[in-house]
Amino acid sequence: MLQKIITNNDLKKISLGVLVAAPLFFLLGYFMRGCGSVDRQAKVTYSGSFTEGTLVSLDSKNVILRDPDFSIPLETVEKIEFLEDAQSLNSNQVSLSDQEKSFVGTYKLQVGIHKGVLSIFPRKTGGIGASLRFTNWGKGTNEYLTGIKVTGKSIRFVRSCSGAKCSEIGSSTPFTQTYTGDLDGKKIQGAYQGSNSSGRWIAER
Repeated sequence: MLQKIITNNDLKKISLGVLVAAPLFFLLGYFMRGCGSVDRQAKVTYSGSFTEGTLVSLDSKNVILRDPDFSIPLETVEKIEFLEDAQSLNSNQVSLSDQEKSFVGTYKLQVGIHKGVLSIFPRKTGGIGASLRFTNWGKGTNEYLTGIKVTGKSIRFVRSCSGAKCSEIGSSTPFTQTYTGDLDGKKIQGAYQGSNSSGRWIAER
């Protein structure tokens, strides 16, 4: 789910020092003065294309991302969408069961030989959402997971792509993978079964 959207017109206003009376624009004005970094997951649409990563900083010339490292000229940016992640909401702000709360967090992820990050976070609409990205597979793009279900200390979710989504994340073929795992302290371990592969996975906070 997308939380906040910044259009190119908004960016132009900010670069001219005209701040809209909203927390988001105040925040961006603050960062453009070089006082800090954003460190939020974001999707940046520019020149008819887009990329996802961690938005590090924004100034009058460039939008800087990491994971993957990327610098985008501000004049080409059409839209910035902040993505809901583990830091977006506090567990106490939404309706979560105690079991769901126990899974919320950011994990170092390993699926077979692939390493990355798994984020499990509260959703504004209630319940939890999740995303993952791999640092040594595909384009390192955030993939939002579906079918998330927590039962006791067990979790289940689905990772999949079809059509244009596959090329966006760097997969040459469509796939569906179902992940199941059990929480033990700060670690989730389990297995996944997919249309093209299967194996074990582990995630640790």
